[in-house]
Amino acid sequence: MGRARERGSAGRMGLVHLSILWLVSWQFQELMVGVAAQALQTGYYDVTCPSAKLFIKNTVEQAFLLDNSIAAAIIRLLFHDCFAGGCDASILLDGPNSEKQAIPNLTVRGYEVIDNAKVQIESLCPGIVSCSDTLVLAAAYSAELLGGPAYNPALGRLDSLTPGIVNLPAPSDGVAATTAMFIANGLDQTDMVILLGAHSVGQSQCQFFSNRLYNFNNSGGPDPSLNSTYLATLQNLCPNNGTGTTAVPLDVQSEFILDSKYYSTILEGKGVLTIDADMAANPGTRNVVSNLAGISTDLNITFPTVFVSSMDKLSRLGLRGLLDGEVRKICSTVN
Repeated sequence: MGRARERGSAGRMGLVHLSILWLVSWQFQELMVGVAAQALQTGYYDVTCPSAKLFIKNTVEQAFLLDNSIAAAIIRLLFHDCFAGGCDASILLDGPNSEKQAIPNLTVRGYEVIDNAKVQIESLCPGIVSCSDTLVLAAAYSAELLGGPAYNPALGRLDSLTPGIVNLPAPSDGVAATTAMFIANGLDQTDMVILLGAHSVGQSQCQFFSNRLYNFNNSGGPDPSLNSTYLATLQNLCPNNGTGTTAVPLDVQSEFILDSKYYSTILEGKGVLTIDADMAANPGTRNVVSNLAGISTDLNITFPTVFVSSMDKLSRLGLRGLLDGEVRKICSTVN
């Protein structure tokens, strides 16, 4: 009887110990996963690799001199990375199941710029600067090169160990579907309107909006919201039954300048993509568009200020911790 009590007591004590160990282990994992988010700061590499920012800036500038469309491509590269599980450089990984192979990413460019910057950094500060921070900084310098606001992003991210799940808005999505996707990624509708201001320097192939030119919603005719003069221009650039590969600027007013003219462009019925046109017409987004265009002032916002704020919010999505992240030595492969 006494031995039975002893065995029962020992069993209960074992269960208590196991419960405590499980709780400690769970709390430790939660702590480790959150380490990266707590570590973000603008001067993160000031001591460990003070030349990192200069290397990245010079690399982006050199690429821009050879191809002035690369800056916009790098900003798009960051957006596509952040919308696949977080800003963790998962889009830079190579392999048969990589994000690069996903249909929405087949036209994404700029990988070589990030790789080149990383090679230079590794030669001086091996194992210190993450590929995800390299991409975030490259996007910031790209925005500045395009006449957008200069800003100093917070750093200290870790790189993912695996590719993410690609879940991006489709070219045919309007405000409702695109807003839902932004909210699912931790952003809101105002962030959506602001970040899509990067369309000011973007391009799209005809195949992604030709339905608006010839058979809008299976009507057999063009989208009635398109400015008639601009419609003729787009139809000339994108003939019906053409190849669909011609690239068209998303902002006819200032194709290579990251500014607020995009918003006045879409209010004039000259938006190229469905989301461009829908943001100008939708009651939930029109006032933000109007304020960013400088037509209304009730929100007291300016594009440069809010763009920096929303880019910062974007670049903090899905940060990795020590259990699910690392500083890759080569951006296209895990260590």
